[in-house]
Parts: sequence; C-alpha cells; structure tokens
Amino acid sequence: MPSQHTRISIIGCGHVGTCCAYAILHNHLAREIVLIGDTEDHVHGEALDLQQAVPLGTPVRIFAGTYKDAANSSIVIMTVGTPAKFSGSRLDMLAGNVGIVRGCIRKLMAEGFDGVLLIATNPVDVLTFIAQRESGLPASQVIGSGTLLDTERLRHILGEKLNVDPRSVHAAVIGEHGDSSVAVWSAAQIAGVPLALYPGVDTLPSQEELLTSVRHAGPEVASLKGNTCFAIASCVTRICEAILRDERSVLMVSTLMNGQYGLHDVSLSTPCIVGNCGVELALQLRLNEVEQRAIEASAAILQRAYAQLQAA
Repeated sequence: MPSQHTRISIIGCGHVGTCCAYAILHNHLAREIVLIGDTEDHVHGEALDLQQAVPLGTPVRIFAGTYKDAANSSIVIMTVGTPAKFSGSRLDMLAGNVGIVRGCIRKLMAEGFDGVLLIATNPVDVLTFIAQRESGLPASQVIGSGTLLDTERLRHILGEKLNVDPRSVHAAVIGEHGDSSVAVWSAAQIAGVPLALYPGVDTLPSQEELLTSVRHAGPEVASLKGNTCFAIASCVTRICEAILRDERSVLMVSTLMNGQYGLHDVSLSTPCIVGNCGVELALQLRLNEVEQRAIEASAAILQRAYAQLQAA
C-alpha cells in the first residue's frame, strides 16, 4: 500500500487532469494531490471542489500548488497542453505542445524532482522521449500512458462482439499511441484460447477493421462530447496504482526502447513490468513478420516526427 505521506501532482487542470485527480481520490492512492495550472482561480476552484468530496471517503489533502510542491511528489502526471484537435493525427499536436511540456519539465527539474514522471499529453510517445532526454531522469522513471488505452479499447471491442467479459480478453496494442499502432493478433487470446480458435471469431470484422475502430475510438468520443477524459484518467490511475503499490504489473506503457524489437532512440509502447521505480523491465513480444514490420514502421514515424521537430 502507498505511504500515508504519498503525494501525486498533476500539471494541467483541463478535463483529463481533473478527471485524473478525481479517479486518484476515489481509488485512495495518495494522501496529497497537488494541482498545477496556468489560471490560478480555476485551479483553486478545482481543488476546492475535489476537497469537498473528501469527507465521503479517505482523508486526502488536495490543493493548488507550485512546482516546488510538485518536486516533492512520488509521481508527477503531465496532462498539460493546447486544446486538443480531433481531426488529423495526434502527431499534429506536437508543435503546439512541445514548448509547453519542455517549459514544465524545466521548472519541475529546477526544483530537484526525482520521482516518476508520467506523460499523458499527446503525442505521448514523442513527448515521453523528449521528457526523458531533457529531464535527465533515468528512462525507467519517465513513462508515457502509451497504448494502455488502445489495448483496453481493443479488449472492450472484442469482448462486446464476442459476448465475453473484456477482462478475459488478452490482446495487446503496441507501438505508437496513434495512427501507426500495432495490434498483436498472433498473441491474442480469450481465457487462454487463441483468438483464432475462439467460438464466434468468424463473425468478427476483419483485423484491419477492428484496429481502425481502436484508432478512431478517441476521435469518435471527442466528436460526440468535445473531449476524452474518463478512459484516459482510468489508465493514468491504473499506472499510478502499479507504481505506488509496487505491484510489478504488466501494463502497455510507452518507454525508451533499448533494443526491444531491434529499436533504439525512440519511445513507444510494449508490455512493461511497472513497479515502485517505474518501468522495471520492458518486455518484447514474439511478433510475426507482419507485426515486426509494423512496429518498425511505427518507430520510424515517431523518429521522423522528432527529427523534424529538431530541424525546425
């Protein structure tokens, strides 16, 4: 269980940041939650609103704070960024968000932060790579929310179409959290039964159609309600839980590649053992030839986006 003195800070108090705070509050993960944002009154109002829910649960202190407050956190969650645009690629958001994220990292590191930095701002993989490089933190301590959300969306879709509890669906989405994400169909199972052999699998749409549904799930929600917040907040909270409780759970998160799939100098998602120190081990799935080419292509897209940013 987390220490009674555990503090989590959230930089960015838009829909995602405040939903993260609410989910963390109700999952009893921290004794203190610090909110940081650009508009003082707004952040103070969000903190007050959350604090007034505390008497119904476990004692938690929630307040609008500073980067000095954040530096004393076990985890800092970064959700800050420009208002999301829901047409086009997530990579289109890089130019608008990179300066904001870099500025936040400089302020945070200037105060001596040495916890786990959890990036949820898009494009999450490129920004995770940049955050690790520019913070100077060990790669294990800089985590992107990555394809954990894509993986849960795929499990939901398969569970719904096959009429089975999605918790019994074991299917992974790796690579970019975006248009080049890779579904590892060769390893997909339901309760230990290979997906290809599961009753009713012949009624499913094609693998390409299923992956397209996963990729379009976020934009579809955003087009209907104007934003996405609950599902990503649940993913961020799950990552925090694995860290603070030192679970060594396997989660699909974005981390710096160190030879997995033959890749270097890029952050993307693969199954990772997540515990108290962050990513304790990044695992490599056994891919078929098609999947290996797809993960290499996904990495190349992310590396190209970073190179173009550096050249600008």
